[in-house]
Amino acid sequence: MKFSIVALAGLASAVSAGSLPARFSLIADDNTPVLTDGQYVYIGNDTSKSTSKLILSGGGNGGLTYLAKGAVPTAWQNLYIIENSVSPISFTQPHSGAVPDNANTTGFGVNEQGYLTQGGRAWFAVDGYGDVPAKEVYWYGAHNSEYKAANLKVQECTTKEC
Repeated sequence: MKFSIVALAGLASAVSAGSLPARFSLIADDNTPVLTDGQYVYIGNDTSKSTSKLILSGGGNGGLTYLAKGAVPTAWQNLYIIENSVSPISFTQPHSGAVPDNANTTGFGVNEQGYLTQGGRAWFAVDGYGDVPAKEVYWYGAHNSEYKAANLKVQECTTKEC
């Protein structure tokens, strides 16, 4: 039986994406939970914003969804990154799958170190090095020295509330 490089790459991607738990949260390098305001993702808590712990569900194609606490079941949101850019990782609007140009909603997985990846790359970052209480998480798909790497550790949910 022969396998092409493309077929093997696809199989490896599916295995990586499939290794994500069905439901999980993310933990930052300093062991703080990763939070969301329903549109963007943050490390740290800014009390001027209404945020909650980010709990994601994995899909078969490496897609990730978020459902806000108390929302109707059909109000899930898809996580996406904008490829080849440095831009905030974001969620679609509830009840909508619409994404901007060059957005990617699939290919999320976890590497051997337990960090969230997209396309096999753990290219997540935060803006700057200051002391703001909450740092927005970005996809680091292009070079910019203003950003600092941020590893997002996958933590499986073992309870309903995670």
